[in-house]
Amino acid sequence: MFKTVLTIAVLTSSLSAFAQMSQQEKNNARNRMEESLPEPQAVESKDQYRLHMGLTAGVSSPRGDVDSSPEFGINVGFQPYIPFGLGAEVVTAELADSNIQRTSVLARGTYNFGGDVPVLRSSYLGVTAGPMFVDGQTELSVGPLVGFDIPLQNQSSNFLSLGLQAKYLWTTDSQDALSAGAALKYWY
Repeated sequence: MFKTVLTIAVLTSSLSAFAQMSQQEKNNARNRMEESLPEPQAVESKDQYRLHMGLTAGVSSPRGDVDSSPEFGINVGFQPYIPFGLGAEVVTAELADSNIQRTSVLARGTYNFGGDVPVLRSSYLGVTAGPMFVDGQTELSVGPLVGFDIPLQNQSSNFLSLGLQAKYLWTTDSQDALSAGAALKYWY
C-alpha cells in the first residue's frame, strides 16, 4: 500500500511540475529532444567520418547453467553517412567452469544520437551480427546493442573516449548471451 501511494505521489508531482512549465520552457525541451535525432546527411569533412579503434572489457552472461565470465575484444568503426555508423568487432570469452572458448566476429550498424543532452549526445543504438566460433563449431549470432562514448577531451578528432556498451546475442546452437562492459576508443 505504501509503495502504491508513494508511486502515485511521485507521478502526480512530476505531472504538476510539467504542467507548470511555461510554453517557452516546453518548446525548449521539445527542441532539445529533436536535436538529439540528427538529420541524415552526407559526410562533408574528414572529422565527420568519426573513424575509431577501441578495446572492450566486460562480462558475458550466457543463458542457462553456465556462470558469467570475463569477455575481451577489439573494435573498429566509422560513420559513412551521418548519423549512421558501421563497424566490426572481435570478442572472446572463456566460459566459466569449462574450457570452452567462445569467439565472435561481428559486423555492426549503429544509429548515433546527437544534440546537447549530456549522455544522449554520445549514445548509440544498433544491431550486430556475425559468426561465433565455439569449440571448433561455427554458429550464427545476431542481436541488438546499445552504448555511449564520453570524450575524455573536448576535441573533434584525435582523442580518447570512455564508455559502456551492452548487447544481447541470439545464437543458432549454443546459449544466447548478454554482454556488458567498458569501451575505450581512440577517435581519429
